[in-house]
Amino acid sequence: MKKKAVCMLLGVLLTGTLLTGCGKNKATEAASESAQTEKEGTGEKTADSAEDDQKKTDETADTKTDKKAEKGTDAEETGEDASETEENREKIAVLLPDEQNWTRDAKELEVQFEEDGYDPILLYADNDSSKQVTQIQQMTAEEVSAMVIAPVDPYGLADVLADVKDAEIEIPVISYDDLIMNTDGIKYYVTFGGRQVGQMIAKQIIDSEELDKVQEAKESKTIEFFMGSLDDTQALFLYNGVMETLQPYIDDGTLICKSGKTSFDDTGILRWSSEIAKTRMTDILTEYYPDGAVPDIICTGFDDAAMGTEEALEEAGFVPGTENWPLISGAGCNEEGVRRIAEGKQTFSIFMDRRELADQCEEMVNIYLHGEDDPEVNDYEQYDNGIKIIASYLCEPQLIDDENYEILIDNGYYTEDEVKPLATPTPTEEPVTPTPTDAAGPTETVTPSPTETAESTETVTPTPEQKDEKKATPTPKPKVTLKKSEKSKN
Repeated sequence: MKKKAVCMLLGVLLTGTLLTGCGKNKATEAASESAQTEKEGTGEKTADSAEDDQKKTDETADTKTDKKAEKGTDAEETGEDASETEENREKIAVLLPDEQNWTRDAKELEVQFEEDGYDPILLYADNDSSKQVTQIQQMTAEEVSAMVIAPVDPYGLADVLADVKDAEIEIPVISYDDLIMNTDGIKYYVTFGGRQVGQMIAKQIIDSEELDKVQEAKESKTIEFFMGSLDDTQALFLYNGVMETLQPYIDDGTLICKSGKTSFDDTGILRWSSEIAKTRMTDILTEYYPDGAVPDIICTGFDDAAMGTEEALEEAGFVPGTENWPLISGAGCNEEGVRRIAEGKQTFSIFMDRRELADQCEEMVNIYLHGEDDPEVNDYEQYDNGIKIIASYLCEPQLIDDENYEILIDNGYYTEDEVKPLATPTPTEEPVTPTPTDAAGPTETVTPSPTETAESTETVTPTPEQKDEKKATPTPKPKVTLKKSEKSKN
């Protein structure tokens, strides 16, 4: 009897233990039962359910795969129309100051983004900072995937980019070509590096003018400066690169700036104006270089400034290619600049391949959005925008002079017609046979025509009226007209 009671007691305890264990898994069992019921209702199996759930997770996860390959495969598998695929492409806003001066950048950026499966939206601000602010606000509202901004006013976007940063979705901003200042709302900066361009200009001046030899001989050369726009941060970086390299030669008197204009405020040319550069060069020649003198070196920070100074020199009577024509630097290698290099007017310029800049920018955006690693940068020291140092990628510039400018034709950047020198033939004059009334020199032989000989042998007796008329009106000398050459026309 006791054994039976003990067995019954053990049975009760074992049953309680089992019930407690089942209670712990109640939520899990309920969820499984619910999922099983749902799948059974649609005629699907539980094993298939787990596989389908995993597929859905893979589709919605933020995987960082190659967009172009992924979208091409999806379109083939689902049979999507091209138009439907385009509607689903991620939008990249490209905001540029104006269309006229940024056409090449716009074209290259558009091509690069489209090739990687994006939908680029090109916007031009017509050099109006407030318009660019409005465009940024519109792109934020449209929730584009990223923005590439070349600022109209580098100091005028802090407030609107604060709003972009605080938006519900993250929109990375890449500062393009010119650094956006006073904001932590940009991720990266891609440029050619104004400071390194300035250093290249200065080093080429040192080498071309052999300033080290001039320094050793305790001699001097004169120099004048024409830098970039005062409201452009890149122009300031370029100025810094020039001056930090040339300053030792200025300090010891090897280089003399007669005008005394060496600060950025004194040498900067607002809005990159060629006309302002021309006027300033004319004023400097008049005030500081009298009696036909001219600076040995004219250091400019952009090709249009070089063109303005060249025009001022030519109007003052200086001739390109002659001994007193100065060294003239430039930067940018625009069409006119390259042509003037070929013609011997401008000494050199710095080439910055916009195709390389656009390609690097697109790669930076693509890697940030979908790459496994962070975008590549090669400078994390010198580009401080007033709030933080901006991680930057500096593309490599190249010096162009009259010995290598044709590489810009060979690499397809320009056509030959765009940059070839204008024809400057040697002046020629048609032979002139002077009449007897011309004052012939001792070496000239005047041969009258047969008609003139016959007329000269005729004896003509004038009437009294004709005599009086000749006295009153002397016979005019025949005019000699020389044919102008092409050079004289220009």
